[in-house]
Amino acid sequence: MKQRLLIAVLTVIVLGAGYGAGVWTERNSCKIPKPPQLLGELSPEKKTGAAPAKSPAPNPAHLAAEIERLRPQVEHFRARMLEIDREMDQDILTILDPRQRETFQGIIKKYADLREKEDAALNAPTPLTSEEIIRLQQKPLYKMLAIVVVPMRLEWNTKDLNLTPEQQAQLRTILEQRRTKFLELVDSSPPPSLTLSQLAPIAQRLVSEKEAEKQKK
Repeated sequence: MKQRLLIAVLTVIVLGAGYGAGVWTERNSCKIPKPPQLLGELSPEKKTGAAPAKSPAPNPAHLAAEIERLRPQVEHFRARMLEIDREMDQDILTILDPRQRETFQGIIKKYADLREKEDAALNAPTPLTSEEIIRLQQKPLYKMLAIVVVPMRLEWNTKDLNLTPEQQAQLRTILEQRRTKFLELVDSSPPPSLTLSQLAPIAQRLVSEKEAEKQKK
């Protein structure tokens, strides 16, 4: 399961890179216009291809029901993730010198303050928009990527803390341990727990558009 998840994440990265390269090539390549059609100005105008179909909007009622159905598991998932992150932070502190430790504690505080501001904004009384719901569903996936792909976090901390080669090796071990704990948590949790983990604390804001309009009146 762990290997399959890692392969899936890496596949997403590769496909994303390929897509980005394709978009760049399309935007920057020299395009040769098609030759004009003979007597084309006399032919009836043809419609171009249809606009791409939009992704279906999230169903707030369904998501709210899923959260209630899986609330114990989702809450366990959230609590365990916080615990795993705290364990990692404590392990990292043990390999740092006093100057690096001060810098790292500043980084921890910075992100804690940022999360506090985000949580305050999310606790607004208004219903969540479709865009907000999608963003909150996708946010844990980006964190999953940073956990599974160890070199990403290793590079960030090496740069921010000016780690020595020995410290980098120690940090890699710590990050690999966190990845193992995370994959064990994912394996033991219902699949929606990850994508619902950010929505669960504010499930009361999962209101349909019709209900939202009623509340405005």
